[in-house]
Amino acid sequence: MEINNKLKINEYVSLAQLKRKLKVYLAEQGNSGFKPSIFAQGLVVSLVMVLEELVGDCLKSVSKEKSGLYTINQLILSNLFGTSDKYDFVSRYMKKYSTTLRYHESVFFNISKVIGNLEDKHGSKLMIDTEAKNIICYIILSLQYDIVELSVNMVKYAGRKTLNTNVLDIVCSYILSKEISNKIKLKLDSINISTNEEVDEAETEETDETEEIEEIEETEETEEDLNEKNLEPTQETKPVPETKSVPETKSVPEPIQETKHELTQDKKKKNKEVKNKISKELVEEKVEEKTTKKLKSK
Repeated sequence: MEINNKLKINEYVSLAQLKRKLKVYLAEQGNSGFKPSIFAQGLVVSLVMVLEELVGDCLKSVSKEKSGLYTINQLILSNLFGTSDKYDFVSRYMKKYSTTLRYHESVFFNISKVIGNLEDKHGSKLMIDTEAKNIICYIILSLQYDIVELSVNMVKYAGRKTLNTNVLDIVCSYILSKEISNKIKLKLDSINISTNEEVDEAETEETDETEEIEEIEETEETEEDLNEKNLEPTQETKPVPETKSVPETKSVPEPIQETKHELTQDKKKKNKEVKNKISKELVEEKVEEKTTKKLKSK
């Protein structure tokens, strides 16, 4: 079964629940500072693809039983793992498998629903028995933890703390066979754009709301500052009217230029008056001297 490009992750798990589960697991492993970004969605897509590839390959060797059903059981799985190089990664997991444990609840998504959808897709005559389902759940769970652990180590080695689909792609190519990892890469590339667009739109909406709030707060603060500024000069200038121009010239450049111009004019006027006074005194002295000389000559 191929996943179409419009695969909805929330068909198997809500994004909030998925991120919460991943963050809890990271915290339990002492990696609470790491950010999953869109890594969690890519992880689910990758695991679902492995599961679908596994079931699809099992169907190639399933024969019809007397009951008319096509049943995938433990024997079918064992034969597949033993004869196909595609599933070499499974061998290291099966050493710790326990028939007494049930693994589906620890998977980050609703794996039972994925298996149920696969059974429905291939018709009512296909059935995956209980033990085979538990083995599949165990393999997917082991792969889930392996991918997360190796991804964290890679990011940690690079001195970063954000997990992304680029890291996921590298890890999948390392753990899985080339045939499976190439299919996962193509799928991640095909859905990356839509996933990023959804993230960008959400971030844009949050940014717009934040900017609107900040603008409102800045406007309110500006109005309060203006009100305070308008009140303060009035209270200060009431006792001394001449000081009214002082606060205005500090905050507004134009009045400062007018004040300087007025001072310059006043200074020139005073200088002119002084010069005229001095000239007048000199004239009077000269007149007095002339008058004195005339009187003496007589």
